[in-house]
Amino acid sequence: MEKNQKPFSVFPKGTGGTLELLDESLRDGVQSNWGMMLPHHLSEPVVKEIGEAGFSTIDMPINVANMVVATRFFKEDFRHTYAMWTEKLKGTKSNIMMAGMGASLAVSAQAENRTAVRMFQEQFKEWLPATNQALLIGCTQDEIANTYPSLFPIWRNLDIEPIPYLAIGHSPHHTDEFYAAQVKHLVETYQPISICLKDVDGLLFPERLRTLLAACQAVANGTPLALHMHGMNGLNTYNSVVAMQMGIRQFSTGTPPLANGSAHLNVFDMISNAEQMGIGHTMDVEKLNIIQERLTKAGAAFGHPVNNPHRPFELSCYSHQIPGGVISNTTTQLAQLGIPEKLQEVLEEIPRILEDLGHPIMITPFSQFIVTQAVLNIQMGRWEECLDPCVEFAAGIYGKVESGVAYMDQNIKDKLLSLPQAKAIIKKADNLVDYINSEPSEAECKKAVGLPPTASREEYVIKYVLNEDNIMNKLTPGGPDKYTKYL
Repeated sequence: MEKNQKPFSVFPKGTGGTLELLDESLRDGVQSNWGMMLPHHLSEPVVKEIGEAGFSTIDMPINVANMVVATRFFKEDFRHTYAMWTEKLKGTKSNIMMAGMGASLAVSAQAENRTAVRMFQEQFKEWLPATNQALLIGCTQDEIANTYPSLFPIWRNLDIEPIPYLAIGHSPHHTDEFYAAQVKHLVETYQPISICLKDVDGLLFPERLRTLLAACQAVANGTPLALHMHGMNGLNTYNSVVAMQMGIRQFSTGTPPLANGSAHLNVFDMISNAEQMGIGHTMDVEKLNIIQERLTKAGAAFGHPVNNPHRPFELSCYSHQIPGGVISNTTTQLAQLGIPEKLQEVLEEIPRILEDLGHPIMITPFSQFIVTQAVLNIQMGRWEECLDPCVEFAAGIYGKVESGVAYMDQNIKDKLLSLPQAKAIIKKADNLVDYINSEPSEAECKKAVGLPPTASREEYVIKYVLNEDNIMNKLTPGGPDKYTKYL
């Protein structure tokens, strides 16, 4: 075999650099492969070891979704879990990242004002003091323009460095040139320590990855680029080899059983391929083996799938574009509704909705309400019942440029904007930028969720997210000693 027939070349000794791997096992790995179901004692056996395994960064699931799952599904007080993480991560050399939703403080919600966003981030930092990075997703150009001027100073004032994650779309208006322009803007405006290209739908393929990376590298001015790739099309491992060949060293990974499937690159595959290419790494394989063994035993005891192989290449992914972090939730929700057999019909309806809405990126919040709307269309008839987030989308709450609004089916847009609730939503959209930049008093923010001015910041965040009085008093008494254990 001739040398040029191989899909990679070996870097001469000392020139290949070193991998900087981010661990997504407990955050996006759980979201992708275990439907976000992470009770206290599924993470407890492995957090310390993850902190010792050599990851450059660990993405911890300290966010509003985790709060909802802990209280609603497991009757657990998430504050006990955050305290456990804090204790077990003491002394780690890894960066600790939180995954934010930009200026949105709830799933499928509009961006909030500066005071509310600041209070949330201050509280998360208090709950997990080791946090020093924030995953800052950018779904649309409008979002970057409207919210980043607030978010960067809020996080940096807390000694948290925002890492922009640019969600990669797959439509005629999500071009390489579009992403290169966003990278150039971010580098020149904010000087981030890195920028991540987020293939949330898991649809990148080598030919496009090469041109996308080349376009972004050309304007990055030396700012490192990272890759966050789900496994939906089965190509993410090969794509990582292509990216390593092009100089990329930062990758999101997971440890099995929270890798592969619709989740992220398998850390063991990354290490093996890097070594064959002459690229170094910092990983402790013995620690990774311990993490894998414990996650597998605990996950199986819970009832989670623990044999998650690489997904096959399926062209249908390019039609429905369901993200890796949403496909498991969709399957679970259909089962809860008693219609698991409707999955294929939902997958076939999603491309029609994407066409109707002008091809938004399938990422939070779009993916959540598009999938839900697809279920409604199957059950009730197409657009017979319309979700408020779809009306908000048409009004421009989530962006007006490449978000898809400019390319919507005019009949669908007219219908959505003629619904009774549309008038108030349109008014909200017209004033959204001013609202995002507003700085009401903390007392006003507390009043907006029904709390007195004397309420604590923690009480405010809990009430905002869970929207129920005294919910923390309704949880399992006694704390983690009374929670179900899986090992």
